[in-house]
Amino acid sequence: MQSHLPLVAFVALLTVGAAAAADEQATPSTTLPPAPQTTVTPAPVAPTPEGEPLVPGEKDAPPSRVLNGHVFMPSASVPGALTTTSFSTYLVTVYGNTTGSAQIGDQLYSGTFDYAGVGAIVGYEYAFLDHFSARISITELVYSGINGSSALVIGTAVSTAGSLGFTASLPIGDSLKLALLVDGGIGPGLALTIGSGISSIIKACQAGNCSAGNGEVFGTKNSFTFRPAVAMSWAPWRPFGVTAYLSYAFVTENLNAGSVSGQAFGLGVALDFDFYAISNVPIGLQAVYTWTAPTSGTSLQHVSDLGGGIFYTGRPHLALGLQIVARRFAVNSDVNVSWSTWLATIGLRYYW
Repeated sequence: MQSHLPLVAFVALLTVGAAAAADEQATPSTTLPPAPQTTVTPAPVAPTPEGEPLVPGEKDAPPSRVLNGHVFMPSASVPGALTTTSFSTYLVTVYGNTTGSAQIGDQLYSGTFDYAGVGAIVGYEYAFLDHFSARISITELVYSGINGSSALVIGTAVSTAGSLGFTASLPIGDSLKLALLVDGGIGPGLALTIGSGISSIIKACQAGNCSAGNGEVFGTKNSFTFRPAVAMSWAPWRPFGVTAYLSYAFVTENLNAGSVSGQAFGLGVALDFDFYAISNVPIGLQAVYTWTAPTSGTSLQHVSDLGGGIFYTGRPHLALGLQIVARRFAVNSDVNVSWSTWLATIGLRYYW
């Protein structure tokens, strides 16, 4: 009997161990193993379409200002085919010099004459029925010779103009819009012509009549303009836009000596490139050319503008820029035509 005790003890030990193992499997341990470390993978970001910057609010521009994704930059001298509701204001500064000669009494003034000027443009446009707009603008410009001889030969001139206009546009696809524009305005002006006034008085005295009226020194002018035009706005590529127009103007001027009339053909083109459309740089560049050529009358002259501008494009409802152009014209009839006139225009236009 005693010889079987170790065997019985061994069997009993196995039975207890098996029961303990079964109980351990049935009842989980209160001591949990450490949770495995997990790596959180961020949600995938949808790819940005080619050419679109990740800039908040970039797509908030008024639809009437956009063609084919391109946000057009306005030009003070090249009207386009877009119909927008907007308010605009421009500050214009002018500096130039030209050559010429003028006989004032027994004194001949010749050489280079310098002049400067300042002006402003204020405008409002209202869009209605999707493809139409009406506008109003007021323009004022003052220029004068800035030294003794220039003040005598060039004098001082003040001009003011108010105009009303209408645009009817026709979209062609997503990238092109054509329009018919009709503008009419009135522009009173005053010129202080010291040199020519003194010369006229001297000639009258030499002829035995020294009486002189205001018209010998002060020249007045009231101009009436009617200008129909066709315009185009085209955006072949998201950052690039083209604005162009073709016009024909009918002008009547009431001067001291009577009325004169003339007609003129005009054209202009503006090219703008917006870096904000392909990057995060809110800068746009613009190149501008305009040309006016009279076809009849003697009161109008050839005028050409060539230049460019830089714009801040970071706000979809705002256009803010600086444009500088060189102008070819004669500031008055006593001096020569030259490219030496520079106009700097600081413009702000808000759209809604």
